[in-house]
Amino acid sequence: MYPDLKDVGLRIKKARIARGFTQTELAEKLDIAPPYLSNIVNGRANFSVFILMHLTEVLQVSADSLLRTNVPASTIIYSNEIEKVVDGCSPAELDAMLKTLKNMKAVFQKKT
Repeated sequence: MYPDLKDVGLRIKKARIARGFTQTELAEKLDIAPPYLSNIVNGRANFSVFILMHLTEVLQVSADSLLRTNVPASTIIYSNEIEKVVDGCSPAELDAMLKTLKNMKAVFQKKT
C-alpha cells in the first residue's frame, strides 16, 4: 500500500461522491475495471498520468485538488475576469452586481 496514494484515493472518493457517481459508474467513465479503481481509491495501486487527466475531466476537479492536501485557494484568476466585467459600470450597477453575488453565494452555501 502507498500511504500517499491512500490520501489521493480518499480525495478521489470524495470528488466521486460529490459528482453523484457510484464507483462502478466512475470506472466505466474512466474505461477501467472497477476492481482497479477500487485499488486506486484504497491506495493499493499506482495509476498513470493519463488516468489522472481523465479523472480530473470526469470529476471536474483540478489535479492539485486530488494530489495535494494543502492547495491554497486561488481567486486571482477570477479577480481579473471580474475586473473586466465591472469595468465601466456605474455605482448603481456595481451595487446591484454585488448584491446579486452575495445572494448567489448564500444560495450556494445553503445547498452544501
